[in-house]
Amino acid sequence: MRFDYGKLKEMQSQIARSIREEGIKPEEIRYVAGFEAVFYGSVAIIGAAVFNFKTGELVEKKTLSTKAPMNYVPGFEAFREGPLICQLYYDLEYEPDVLIVSGAGKSHARECGTAAFVGVELSKPVIGVAKGAQGEITESGKVLVEGEVRAARLQTKEHAKPVFVSVGNNIALKDAVFVVGKLIVPPHKMPEPLHVARRLAKTVAKERTVPARRERALCKA
Repeated sequence: MRFDYGKLKEMQSQIARSIREEGIKPEEIRYVAGFEAVFYGSVAIIGAAVFNFKTGELVEKKTLSTKAPMNYVPGFEAFREGPLICQLYYDLEYEPDVLIVSGAGKSHARECGTAAFVGVELSKPVIGVAKGAQGEITESGKVLVEGEVRAARLQTKEHAKPVFVSVGNNIALKDAVFVVGKLIVPPHKMPEPLHVARRLAKTVAKERTVPARRERALCKA
């Protein structure tokens, strides 16, 4: 399938203009869901893990395996992962008050990373947690682009590289940083909902690839 990247850029601009950098407060949060995408070949596996924000209890986990809607194209990850995350969100039994997505929100080059796509599409509070961010990083850890704060650096594990927290939608950056920090469980670097979601997705990917490898080995025998 061929994509009109000009139109996708227009969609990113529309999404970026729709982002609200205020909304839910930490004291209003009951459940938080983490979403992680893992790809192998043309198959996408999305993992989701829902936690009780106050107690840290894992209350639900679920995965989705399907054909990836498009190949990886730098800058357009939101259109590869976002629709699938939204699809899995609707399958959850617990209604998360906040979603945490692996990837950027406003810290994206066009202010429309996967977290922004999901947040605007679902009209939900969404936080993006990425391993890097574009822009000038100040001593206080703010990430600036043309003088605008797009993300915040957060050191979640000693002697490890920091993560970068950005707004997807309907939450203030300071509250997003607080939520991510509260969900860190040592020795993990990522917030626990993302850590568990990634582990789930990778487990499913491994279960699918091992039989395929065995079948190829038998065919060669």
